[in-house]
Amino acid sequence: MIQYFSDETNCIEIILSDNSTISYPRHNHVSVYTIGAVLNGNLIFNVNNKSFDYKSGNTFMLSPYMVHSIKAVTPYTMLSICIKKSSINHLDFNGLRKYLIRLPAHNFGLTDNIKEQILLHLADISLVKSVSNHEVQKSSSYSANTNLSMTTLKEHLENFPELKISVEEMASKAFISKYHFIRNFKTEVGLTPHQFQLQNRIRKAQHLLQHTSDTITEVAMTTGFCDQSHFIKQFEKIIGLTPTDYKLACSTLKLS
Repeated sequence: MIQYFSDETNCIEIILSDNSTISYPRHNHVSVYTIGAVLNGNLIFNVNNKSFDYKSGNTFMLSPYMVHSIKAVTPYTMLSICIKKSSINHLDFNGLRKYLIRLPAHNFGLTDNIKEQILLHLADISLVKSVSNHEVQKSSSYSANTNLSMTTLKEHLENFPELKISVEEMASKAFISKYHFIRNFKTEVGLTPHQFQLQNRIRKAQHLLQHTSDTITEVAMTTGFCDQSHFIKQFEKIIGLTPTDYKLACSTLKLS
């Protein structure tokens, strides 16, 4: 069972995966910090091509754009807190702390030690704001114009993933060949342009399913998919649930 709790005021989402067996392919969380705790079971995380074995009691933090995959070794229970980078300055940390303290430890194995580790990760977020600047600086081998174009294209795919734009068109806008564009984009983002666009289409679909009364077909069309069956297949591949099950799993969270 997976439950999604969102607080629009603070721009955070809390995900509770209880006794799940879902594995997730390579992806990243755009402009989002993720704090996680494995409450039960065993998972293998592959982060930046390095494998980490996480078991009950382990916690972790993922920075924006950090590419990773998750493999379920056994059924697991995991708590994930997703915080938008843009909300850090006005996030109600006290409300979030109180909410975490109130979570039912007897049901999910959220021990006091795990809660303390999560709170430490929350405190660390204020110290790693420079990560977003590093993302731009790490590609020092690019020319200034290419950096600007790549950043603009990345933002375009984040904000308007449903729009039809070919790799050839992207490369043309970046003023480089298709081959070099794909290579540079993957170096910059960690995913190919197609993977990144698809991921962001699904992210937009999640928002629509959670906050609108649109049908599955309408969401598929709005997010740029040609047909409903392809949309459902890709959604389940990335999220681990069908769009219908995802919609049923979503709730509204109030920290106050």
